[in-house]
Amino acid sequence: MTDSSPFRRRGRFGPARWAALSLAGALLLSACGGDDEGDSGSDGAAQPAASAGADLSTTIKILAPSYTDTSQADWQKVITGFNGKYPNVKVELQIEAWDGFTEKVQARIQGQDAPDILNDNNFADYANSDILYPIDEVMSPETLQSIEPALLKNGVGEDGTQWAAPDIASARLLAYNTDLFEQAGISAAPKTWDELLDAATKISKLGGGVYGYGMPLGQEEAQVEASLWVWGNGGDWVSGSDLTVASEQNVAAFEEMKKFIDAKATQPNPGASNRQAVADLFNQGKLGMYVSHPGLLAETRSKFPNVKFEVAPMPTKDGSASANLGVTDFIEAFDNGDEDRKAATKAFLDYLYTPEVYGPWAEGTGLLPVTSAAIQEKSASDTNNKPFYDVLSSVRFLPQGNPNWTALQNALQQNAGSIATQSAQEVLSGIEEQANAGG
Repeated sequence: MTDSSPFRRRGRFGPARWAALSLAGALLLSACGGDDEGDSGSDGAAQPAASAGADLSTTIKILAPSYTDTSQADWQKVITGFNGKYPNVKVELQIEAWDGFTEKVQARIQGQDAPDILNDNNFADYANSDILYPIDEVMSPETLQSIEPALLKNGVGEDGTQWAAPDIASARLLAYNTDLFEQAGISAAPKTWDELLDAATKISKLGGGVYGYGMPLGQEEAQVEASLWVWGNGGDWVSGSDLTVASEQNVAAFEEMKKFIDAKATQPNPGASNRQAVADLFNQGKLGMYVSHPGLLAETRSKFPNVKFEVAPMPTKDGSASANLGVTDFIEAFDNGDEDRKAATKAFLDYLYTPEVYGPWAEGTGLLPVTSAAIQEKSASDTNNKPFYDVLSSVRFLPQGNPNWTALQNALQQNAGSIATQSAQEVLSGIEEQANAGG
């Protein structure tokens, strides 16, 4: 290290600053993954120059979540290949479960041992604390250009800086049980809220513990479910840096959600239901529809083959526009104040995104790739997930780059489910008040 003080260039960390960052991190929730002279790969990612490898000698550290049982091995394979080009760069890898992942990141930061490379689902708090490199300082232009533009922009902060680069993606579509649709006399997937309510009501009336629409408003993903309804009515959570939680469009969207609950067209007690519980009902053949993603539906196909289903865009108020939600996790790089570590970080990230390396690594996560070439290739070969690949270029994202989002997400997760017993105006006004108070 060229300077004994971490975060030398951007770090201005007195005790109060560390405390503020620690508090911000405590509010985060974990999810749902070369150098300039190198040759360009087939999808534009820069290839590390082998001749430069022997000259670079340092240690870099990676902290990443476990997506599947193979995550440790998948990362280690990348590291082994990288060390074939950069034998004098030691790469220290730490893989942790998503449960408690944010706390692990915070412990590293507070111990002044921030990883050089972090794979996470949030970047705004670290960017706002000024401890990250802009990602274009540690990834070549060719590598960044290889990423699907609609996904890449999700790593842009409110200040317009590209702080993070997506590494894996997912999308959400409406999954519907075709057998239950047939039993209820429904001939096509709903496109409008009225059609969705009609279909959900008919399916719920089949009886036998069958429910029409799965509405998970528990603390895991209430922000996702609520966003789909808000967007479906032309609303949004923020305008610039200001919160617009209790806007007219948002209140109307929550009133529609309440209409479904009051009509008993959803599963019981939506406010206590997380998405996995709703998915379990679907896998048991007891649920007509819910918003799902490729990982959950892969489990349905493999473990519950008797459940026949299709996917469609999430219905909106009038059916005129889709409200498909996209999710990305990110690669971000902490500024540890060491130019050798920075150079090694750049070499590693450019290597990671080369097609022959990135493709197998991304496949190991069980999610969707983010490079344009990989998306095109998988869209042609992975027919089960083709509808998800098809919407990746047009999905909307939660406002993760907004500094208010962490507090708002926390408030939504805690309170959105109260729509079952309170008015839409009361619920959203309370959520906005809590978010403005810091979550």
